[in-house]
Amino acid sequence: MSEEFRLTSPRDVRALLEKLGHRPNKGLGQNYLIDANILDIIADTADIQPLENVLEIGPGLGALTERLIPRAAAVTCIEKDPTMADYLKTRFTDFTLIESDALDVDLDQLFADGITKVAANLPYSVASRLMVDIAECGHRPERMSLTIQKEVADRLCAPAGDKHYGVLSVLTGVFYENTLVKKISPTCFLPPPKVWSAVVKMQRRDVPMVGSEVYPTFKKLVKHCFSQRRKQVGTILKKMGVSPVDDILFDAGIEHTERPEKIEIERWAELARILT
Repeated sequence: MSEEFRLTSPRDVRALLEKLGHRPNKGLGQNYLIDANILDIIADTADIQPLENVLEIGPGLGALTERLIPRAAAVTCIEKDPTMADYLKTRFTDFTLIESDALDVDLDQLFADGITKVAANLPYSVASRLMVDIAECGHRPERMSLTIQKEVADRLCAPAGDKHYGVLSVLTGVFYENTLVKKISPTCFLPPPKVWSAVVKMQRRDVPMVGSEVYPTFKKLVKHCFSQRRKQVGTILKKMGVSPVDDILFDAGIEHTERPEKIEIERWAELARILT
């Protein structure tokens, strides 16, 4: 492993990027996390055991990677940027590198092959989609420790009735208990993003809150209703052709006048079961 550049030193990271002839790509969400304390928190939150295999998405220059490799039996990284991928291969030897967009990778197969933890500073443009995609995997990982935008973290962790509660809260909440671990100032990154970030922990539920046979109906129902979140759920269902609306809602423990953001996952699940 090369120790030429310290990945928590702003001066070293700037020098390294200059040496690589690389300008951070906003489209890829390339804001390099350079705060050692935050990097340690991400690694600690993942709670990696010596025999576990870990996935990192978007490792960039490898500041988190160098904390994961000593803790895990094996580390697999997915990196889309060719310059970053080439540099990672010179810095580390004891890891597996998949040079691809994470959205194009068969993540469920990676988890089926034995990866049980995810630790990552996720690319912000695709973070929400990735979290849902991973949650929906048949072999979903036991725990994820992720850095995401603070605004997305608020949505991920929001309980029913909170203004941030929505599709992301519900679809991930079926499979995971989500917790905000630490807020992160823009100054912890190079270049600093315009928004605050957060470390979140996603701990897999022993049993999903919705069964696999009901989940397709559940997902379609939740997405449709939250696209009209200011309307009463009874009105939304009527327009969907659900009948008799009030009887079905009563059986699910939901009032006609309730808005989608007030309805907990358990009641969405019951409604979906009735409609399946």
